[in-house]
Amino acid sequence: MIDEETRTDVVEVLGDLLEWQLSPQRWDRVQALVDALADALATGDGDGVRAVTAELELSGPVRITRIGADPVIPAPPHTRDQANHLVHSLGVPPPQDAKRGGGTVTPGGDDDDGPGQDSH
Repeated sequence: MIDEETRTDVVEVLGDLLEWQLSPQRWDRVQALVDALADALATGDGDGVRAVTAELELSGPVRITRIGADPVIPAPPHTRDQANHLVHSLGVPPPQDAKRGGGTVTPGGDDDDGPGQDSH
């Protein structure tokens, strides 16, 4: 079973991944991790999902680029498509839906529930 915290972590790292610029070799490693994440999600392996998510988080770009290093590129189309598919398959509701369903009002949010609900 995948808990909400894990689900949120997966969605965040996959969203971050779409912004990364990595060398082609590092994208190969990331793709292998995305494949492993897809398998763990498909089987409901919560421990596996958490482990692969942690590895993905550590696979992001580094601040220092070595002289002569391979050029960095955005995520390959297949990786982007798979990451997007996984995010949608998790069914994470947009923030405005989450606060209506959970009964919690987010500070600064405008939930259109009428007077007395403004949290400013």
